[in-house]
Amino acid sequence: MHTHTDGGDSAVRIIRDDTAINVAQLLQAEVGAVRNVQVFVSDLALDDDIQAYGIEATARLLRIGTGILASGDVSGTARIQCVRCLETYDQPFDGAFDQEYRPLIDVTSGQLLSQQWQDQVADADDMGQIDEHHELDLREPFRQVAILSLPMKPICRDDCEGIDLGDGSDQLGDWRFGVLGQLLVEESDSNDPRRQR
Repeated sequence: MHTHTDGGDSAVRIIRDDTAINVAQLLQAEVGAVRNVQVFVSDLALDDDIQAYGIEATARLLRIGTGILASGDVSGTARIQCVRCLETYDQPFDGAFDQEYRPLIDVTSGQLLSQQWQDQVADADDMGQIDEHHELDLREPFRQVAILSLPMKPICRDDCEGIDLGDGSDQLGDWRFGVLGQLLVEESDSNDPRRQR
């Protein structure tokens, strides 16, 4: 993790090629204290078969009574597959995130918080954890923004003509209808009494 600050509480921390942020000092600050962070990540796995790159984010980390509230904006580019031609292409994405994080360990004593508290944090789908190293990870909110920003039926360009079948037919739809049409012709021929003589 590469971090740069200009000094002072209002400085912007810059983090490169990492999504984990140490918040030990912020956890010791009063409720309402804020830290601003800029994150630059060269690549990030969004799913088993979707990779994103050039991720840039600004995050505002707010100390709240139960932990840290991280909010901000993230943008980047995902490599996804066109549903028409099945080629991969670059799809930009951007969006806002809000994620609450709660610690598993008391930052002052270093002791594990109660089992009930840990279970509550672990069971909450909409809540992140601040781990034993007092780090929160922005990877999941970044991933969620990216996935939700991607189109349901991605098309590489408006005039994409579909799969090139190498037989002069470029349209995926035309190819499918052509096969269906041929089956209908064959069915019609087999039911024609004149053809059965």
